[in-house]
Amino acid sequence: MSAPDTSLEREQRRHAPALVGIALAVLIGGIMGAAMTYWAIERSDTAPATEEATSDATGMPVD
Repeated sequence: MSAPDTSLEREQRRHAPALVGIALAVLIGGIMGAAMTYWAIERSDTAPATEEATSDATGMPVD
């Protein structure tokens, strides 16, 4: 069933805040996703410094 009377102007006015909120949520989500991706990539580029092996698996010094 369809609505008996529809006023497109009134419906547009009533839905505008919800649509703006949805657009804002998508925008914030996109910014946060990009920031997290950038952070993860930047963090992976800096590998931790490896120390030279001073002993083997048995604990004996390596020459």
